[in-house]
Amino acid sequence: MTILNVRKFVLAGILTVMFSILAAGAAWAHCDAENGPVAEDARKALKTDDFSKVAIWVGEDQNAELKKLFNDALKVYKMGGEAKELAENYFIESSIRLHRAAEGMSFTGVKPAQPLPEDIKLAEKTLKTGNIKPLVEFLNSEIEAETKKWFKKAYDSKKEYDGGSVAKGREWVDAYVKYVIYVHNLYKTIKAGPPHGVGE
Repeated sequence: MTILNVRKFVLAGILTVMFSILAAGAAWAHCDAENGPVAEDARKALKTDDFSKVAIWVGEDQNAELKKLFNDALKVYKMGGEAKELAENYFIESSIRLHRAAEGMSFTGVKPAQPLPEDIKLAEKTLKTGNIKPLVEFLNSEIEAETKKWFKKAYDSKKEYDGGSVAKGREWVDAYVKYVIYVHNLYKTIKAGPPHGVGE
């Protein structure tokens, strides 16, 4: 490989990794949202006066702090009116912050309520129905479509180059690198498993 091609290869790799991290961050932010599962269980805990409903979202290291915050928030919550709303917001933020700490992740604030991405929506649905088939079919479809897209670009570019001009050769190299890196990073992601859990 020439220096130019090596630089292209490295740059493409860096961009792919950055995209993967950003995409993963979007998925992780699901637990940070006002309508996410941590917030929902924090509300339930206050409403029912049952700490265990939210305690499941943290590890042992965060449990004592969350319990104290729960007791403090609950006193204010029971006052009703604006005090109730303030206590709920405070406790939701605290619960999410400590959940992120349990995951070993930084807390960047509570995100606005947002619709679930299709993959997370399907993943959560499987846990209610016990049927994982729709999720697997969705993921297979997405992987197949994206892999075919990058393959076609590389294959068509190779045919157009076929020992021709340097310009066409560079287009081929660019398409080749993107295709191979896409496949390799996809494989690594499949094999890597989840990047974090709670209390690990």
